[in-house]
Amino acid sequence: MPSGAAAASADDRPARAGRPRRFAEDTERQLIFDAALVVMRRSTDQNVSVADILAEAGIATRSFYRHFSSRDELICAMFRNDAEHAAIVLRDRIASVASPGEQLVAWIDEILSFRHEGAKERRVAALGSAAVMRVEGYAEEAARASTLLTEPLVALLQAGRDDGSFPTCDPASDASLIRAMVWDAAGLTAGRRPGLSRQEAHDRLLSFCRRALGVAQPTDR
Repeated sequence: MPSGAAAASADDRPARAGRPRRFAEDTERQLIFDAALVVMRRSTDQNVSVADILAEAGIATRSFYRHFSSRDELICAMFRNDAEHAAIVLRDRIASVASPGEQLVAWIDEILSFRHEGAKERRVAALGSAAVMRVEGYAEEAARASTLLTEPLVALLQAGRDDGSFPTCDPASDASLIRAMVWDAAGLTAGRRPGLSRQEAHDRLLSFCRRALGVAQPTDR
């Protein structure tokens, strides 16, 4: 039987250091996200390939598959991250004003900003392109995003009904209709582009919503 140091079990020996990664995990993941967005902008009506993303990011194939099992999983993760971030920004903006009437103004304006502000508009256009809409799981992510962004609207409509700001409001039903109108005016519906300027869309939508919700007097912007 071996004796001394030779008798030490393999579990007692220090593990050999593996090959160091070129980037930290979070950095590598962000590089993939950023590269995929660039490729999507170039390929709005074509398939987005993992090879193109890797070439743009300057990383190896194994680095990609360390984070994602497929291109479709990557794209869905990007869509999900953007939706969650947008929902946080939307809730913060609504929380920054006091009354339900002002909150409705903030909600409409923030949704319209998705297709009327440079960086947001380019990102939304890329993640809503024909190529991206064909990926597996996209429909589920789009539905989840819609729910995340509509929930604050339901809450502010409920608050408005409770305090009398929106006396004729049916929060769940009205939120669904308002969401559909604002999505369409903002060009967020598949195949649609904004048909009005941001200010025109904002004014028309707000005027209609106030009448529909039974607002007696316009609230300040």
